[in-house]
Amino acid sequence: MTEALRIAKILVPVDGSECARYAAEQAARIAAACGSHLIFLHVVDEAVVDALGHRATDDGQQVRDRLRENGHTYLRDMARLATERSLAHQEEIAEGDPCAVICAAAARHGADLIVMGKIGRRGARRIMVGSTTRRVSESTDRPVLVITGPPAEPSKQS
Repeated sequence: MTEALRIAKILVPVDGSECARYAAEQAARIAAACGSHLIFLHVVDEAVVDALGHRATDDGQQVRDRLRENGHTYLRDMARLATERSLAHQEEIAEGDPCAVICAAAARHGADLIVMGKIGRRGARRIMVGSTTRRVSESTDRPVLVITGPPAEPSKQS
């Protein structure tokens, strides 16, 4: 006899990208079907804070504050998505290496699934260090569902 699949908690890292938004929508669909609790997580990447902080006139605190403010905006958007669907959820913001923070959060919350977008907001830096999604899928002991992005709209022909 096989054990029934149970997805009680879904961790959804969000970075404000279209792909992350679409991944959150898919996570919400799964949560609705399974009665899951959603945990939306935004990570302020310390490497980005350091890189941008060196260009700023201050010690990087303004950069950190701005990135945290953006993160709170993304999380409010995700909370609205869950609330509109009457889904249990929580939001969390953290700082550090995104891969390490996501893996630690998944373990700490006892997530049964991590749902993330394939491409986020890290731009050219992603090429140098590898994508966060790839690193998480290689580093965690939790199942990871990688969402490639919204389907392309069919082209309209006249």
